[in-house]
Amino acid sequence: RKPAQMICSDCPSRPLNDVTKVKLVNQIEFYFSDSNLPRDKFLRETVENDPEGFVDIALLVTFTRVRSLLGSSERRIDGDLVAAVAVALDASTQLTVSCDKKRVRRNSELRPRAEVDAEVEQRSLYVSPFPMDVTIDELRAFFSQHVEVLSIRLRRHAVSKDFKGSIFVELESATSCATLLRNSKALDYQGAELIVMTKTRYLEKKKGTTPL
Repeated sequence: RKPAQMICSDCPSRPLNDVTKVKLVNQIEFYFSDSNLPRDKFLRETVENDPEGFVDIALLVTFTRVRSLLGSSERRIDGDLVAAVAVALDASTQLTVSCDKKRVRRNSELRPRAEVDAEVEQRSLYVSPFPMDVTIDELRAFFSQHVEVLSIRLRRHAVSKDFKGSIFVELESATSCATLLRNSKALDYQGAELIVMTKTRYLEKKKGTTPL
């Protein structure tokens, strides 16, 4: 990921409402999570380049998803906005905000990628079908009715980047995956019965190592 260009407009910074704060914390926790950080070359290198693993909040607020949550691509990135985001991040149990309120880091050390990937695979599911216009927020709200969700990845075509209608959803634990699988026949989204299987089984089926 490369940061978007910082935009300085004449519009004043607006305070963050409670809903935005929660979504913002969830998104930045995801950036630093085991689900994302090992695979995110830009952010991982930024973390590794700081002796204490801190990343400037002013950098994070230039990321596309964060800019969207803040309400406008034209919102001014200034000290007030960084301070408002820092206040929101202070509520996180997974992140630590620096004493000067300008930087943030994850609380735990990043473990070897192979170890992390193995754990993530064990608690991830493949689910389909979903409407082409579904959003991650809508999917998170849907699955959160049943289990605790750590992350959701929309599966996209390699060239066009169009959504395939299927997702990988990472849950809190392998036990949560088993619970959702047991109840999968009762799951439907907007009237469509969902196909649910472990991510591992789906990938094996794609390779032809598991019978359909």
